Amino acid sequence: MKIVKIGIVGCGRVFEHYKKIFKKRKVNDFKIIVVCDLKLNTAKKASKYFKCDFTLDYSHMLNEYKDKIDLIIILSPSGLHFKHSKLALQNDCHVLCEKPVTMIPSDVKILKSLSKRKKLMFGIVFQNRFNKSIQTLKRFFDKGKFGKLSIINVRLLWSRYQKYYNDEWHGTWENDGGVTNQQAIHHIDVARWIFGPIQEVNSIMSNQINNLQAEDTNNAILKFKNGAVGSIQATTSVRPADLTASLEVIGEKGFMVIGGIALNRIEKFYFKRLSKYEKKLLKSSNEIVENGYGNSHTIILDYAIKNILKKNNKFPISLNDGYDTSILVHALYKSDEKRKWIKLSNNIKSNRLGVLGVK
Repeated sequence: MKIVKIGIVGCGRVFEHYKKIFKKRKVNDFKIIVVCDLKLNTAKKASKYFKCDFTLDYSHMLNEYKDKIDLIIILSPSGLHFKHSKLALQNDCHVLCEKPVTMIPSDVKILKSLSKRKKLMFGIVFQNRFNKSIQTLKRFFDKGKFGKLSIINVRLLWSRYQKYYNDEWHGTWENDGGVTNQQAIHHIDVARWIFGPIQEVNSIMSNQINNLQAEDTNNAILKFKNGAVGSIQATTSVRPADLTASLEVIGEKGFMVIGGIALNRIEKFYFKRLSKYEKKLLKSSNEIVENGYGNSHTIILDYAIKNILKKNNKFPISLNDGYDTSILVHALYKSDEKRKWIKLSNNIKSNRLGVLGVK
């Protein structure tokens, strides 16, 4: 039976989540061939866990193993995603990349062109799209259950202590950004994907508790093309632990509040008319999760492996999705920089996010 041979670059925080999925065989038809990390002990530990090879040099990994690898999973620091993705594609490997796919929107276009020319799959990990609650929300919206939308609110009230930001890259402008680009991007992406496009944003960012180059808190107002207005309230200053990740959607015919710590359950809803199937769907849309990553990385990985085996280079979350969400994120940062409303357009780019040498 054919399997997908995998190389992983980056064995840090999110790697631990992937490790559990692979070890519990929640996905099938794969083999981890090699792992790569800059830290020797980290790479060795990951190698021992999977009984695979390891290296400290990504270029060496691609040169030595490119004929033995089908898929590169990119879990490295955000500022390296573009470089690592581009090198993987140039070496004829399919790519599955954690968010954000790049720090700068224009770099997404380069990856899109390269993957298309090479006829390779490129998947982006916005796993919350596959949560049962989010799938139900989208189904209800697509069927017009909300009627005319009025309010769409995103709330991410999470906890990150100063230790989290005291490494080489978290919270830096060049390699990460703050709560908007690191944590809330998942939830912002869901709102844009289902209810967008978003036309204008007005954002105020600050550091309420943590000390980092970028922001630990963002309060923003959104104007949607469909006439709805909304907000983003995102912070990592909650103590002692993550409080909620929620999405509130209010329309003329009904409302839905999705909460939990990972958009993993429907907490409240009202609709004028519901079929038996819709009532059953609402009851079955809640999930138990261990942490803010949720459960849907399993679905993402399963899609990637099955598509590669079927020689299907398409992925449900494409580089076009990555580009549109990146533009929105940059507009939020640009608004804070200019202290004014920003209209979304293809030429939006923050003066700080992804820029070398910004303090």
